[in-house]
Amino acid sequence: MSTKKDTPKMTPEEIERLKRDIYRPDMEKLRLFTQMLRNNALLKKAKVTHK
Repeated sequence: MSTKKDTPKMTPEEIERLKRDIYRPDMEKLRLFTQMLRNNALLKKAKVTHK
């Protein structure tokens, strides 16, 4: 009774980027991951000061 979810279609550019990212060194992957976490935390703290 499993339901199959529709997966979003990927553009050829996205596929190429993922193929390239697979072969990055582990330290670079870790650095990019921690940078992503920091950016996400920063965006969660951000407040809108004008409307």
